Amino acid sequence: MKIIRHFSKVEKIAVAFLGLAVLVSGLQIGFAFYDEYADITPVEGGMYTEGGVGSIDLINPVLVRQGSLADDIAKLVFSGLTKYDTKTGEIVPDLADFKVSGNGKEYTFVIKENAKWHDGKPVTADDALFTYNSVIRDPAFKGAALDYNDYSGIRAVKIDGRTLQFLLEKSDSFFLVKTMTGLLPKHLLENQPVEALEQSLFNYAPVGSGPYRFVTLNRMADHDEVSLQAFEDYYGEKPHIKNILIKAFSAFKDLYKKRSELDGIRSVPADYRGKILERGSLALEYYRLPQYVAVFINSESPKLKNSNVRLALQLGTDKEGIVKTIGETKMVDTPLLEIDQENWVNQYSIKKANGALFETEWQIPNKEEVLKTVEKPAEKEEEPEEKKGPEEDTAAVYYINSPNEGKDFQTNSDFVTITGTAPKGTKEIWADDYKLAKYSPGDPGWSYIAAAKYDNLKKGKNIFKIYAVSAKGEKEIIDSIAITYGPPVAGKEELEKIQEENEGAATLPFRMNKQGETLTLNLVTVKTPETYGKVAEMLKEQWKKIGVEVNVEILESGSFQERLAKREYDLLIFGQNLGYNLDAYPYWHSSQAKAGGYNLSNFKNFVVDSLLEKARLERDEEDRKKTLTDIQKIINTEVPAIFLYSPTYAFALSEKIQNASFDNLATLSDRYSRIGDWYARSQRKLKKGVGPVTLLTWLIKQF
Repeated sequence: MKIIRHFSKVEKIAVAFLGLAVLVSGLQIGFAFYDEYADITPVEGGMYTEGGVGSIDLINPVLVRQGSLADDIAKLVFSGLTKYDTKTGEIVPDLADFKVSGNGKEYTFVIKENAKWHDGKPVTADDALFTYNSVIRDPAFKGAALDYNDYSGIRAVKIDGRTLQFLLEKSDSFFLVKTMTGLLPKHLLENQPVEALEQSLFNYAPVGSGPYRFVTLNRMADHDEVSLQAFEDYYGEKPHIKNILIKAFSAFKDLYKKRSELDGIRSVPADYRGKILERGSLALEYYRLPQYVAVFINSESPKLKNSNVRLALQLGTDKEGIVKTIGETKMVDTPLLEIDQENWVNQYSIKKANGALFETEWQIPNKEEVLKTVEKPAEKEEEPEEKKGPEEDTAAVYYINSPNEGKDFQTNSDFVTITGTAPKGTKEIWADDYKLAKYSPGDPGWSYIAAAKYDNLKKGKNIFKIYAVSAKGEKEIIDSIAITYGPPVAGKEELEKIQEENEGAATLPFRMNKQGETLTLNLVTVKTPETYGKVAEMLKEQWKKIGVEVNVEILESGSFQERLAKREYDLLIFGQNLGYNLDAYPYWHSSQAKAGGYNLSNFKNFVVDSLLEKARLERDEEDRKKTLTDIQKIINTEVPAIFLYSPTYAFALSEKIQNASFDNLATLSDRYSRIGDWYARSQRKLKKGVGPVTLLTWLIKQF
């Protein structure tokens, strides 16, 4: 210091600047070293607040609907024998470890020794048996768990206090998904009648065994709130975040007003995403689910039984225009998301849509208007309106049901399944000179596959004659059908022509039949998400160009569910999720065309039924895809629905919430599958073993 006193003013300033430079450089070096050799580690505690649109009720894993707000909460409060791991995309142990027998018919589960209910009672094999045997498999049980999984043919037995075994009648490659259902505490619900489970107070103050325990449910003026707290005695890896608050709003505009109070927003609509990003405090995470949105066509509706009417609606749907308008990107043409979508592209053509309606009972009152917009296919031979008689290769009594309700049919598909019924007393069914080996006397129905690869479906017109052999051995033709197999894909010039025709198409008067009825269809959808209502209004305008009148009803969730159960609609816009195993059975098997089932089109085809059942047993990926392709060919012919798009979801998350992942989600609620990895607080600590020698070595490398 004495030396510095003798420095001139300029020298003192120079020394000060030099010292400051050394200090800054030292800090920079220190920060760089610390950044490289220190880890970010979570600090226990903190709170996470999330908002969503919907209602919170019945927080019970066997009652909640997949992907709902209540399902989100149930995933945090309850746990199943197994769970879905988003990192691997596989079903892994949760409450219990398991092993499978060699024949795939016996699954043995051993519940973890330290597993407890949130009231401190141990989780036992009795709880699992109670959940599956006494609740889910009780004939009186009608909960949502049955909508996604078939529990028939399964028997659960107790081995000891912590061990149970599931015995399957036949091997099921999807079985483990059924063990993901959250267990219920027997000691709290065993005296509750199954038929009254939905009215139980347990659903509003649930006790589970998951990572978070239920604290309170509060009904506020403009939203509902559920408060959760990390369970200290959780058997698995304990979550870092101590408290979770879920807020449920009736509409997104109400949620948006409270966005500053939220660390996460469950699902951000496309028209709000830019607004959310403008604030800067929330980032958007985008993801898709194995899900499609479709217009389901009620096959029981009198006006939609004619497959040409269904085909016309499909041809008259500007799917690309809809997807662009609502901000989506991925169109779909099949409900079987495992197979190649490009093979099933349905061309939008107003002219062809009107052509499909040409031979139906529904005609435009002004015939001159028809001539301006409808093209009767030039290549199609003129046929009498009625089928030919037996002497002309077609029977007077009709036994072919599909395709096209047994009427002559034109298709681009290289695979067509012909199905029908048999006269009473039939011993054998023949298609031309081929005996149907799978038909047995007394069977109500039969099927025959015509395919290019089998060389029984050729380019151009094919006539298939169906014969029945009576008990006396007499062989007689009972029906026939002409199937014209046309070119597979429209060329570039044809597509350009179709586009010009679509752009120039005029709105038509509504079609009527000879009885003076108007072709008016009732289209129903649900209020949330709001996108469905927008799609409904667009379809209403699009179908005016083919003379179809549409009445749109946008319903609240409760009313919508009632209409679903009663199947009171002609058309329905809704989304379906194929879940963890991409199983289409719950949505297209005829057994699900019932109240509470998810076959929303009332689609019934026994060939598809058998193929769906077959797909559930197939373990080989290629065999499964072939089976699914066969299913799609029939769906493509029958048109039970118009498949629109696979939605993109946007989840808004605060920067303070770290280590959240949104890969491989199967349902919306799966974003919580790794909630234990999330944290709201953190600190930096030097890695183990880092010391002065490490610093010296690092400094030498820098210079």
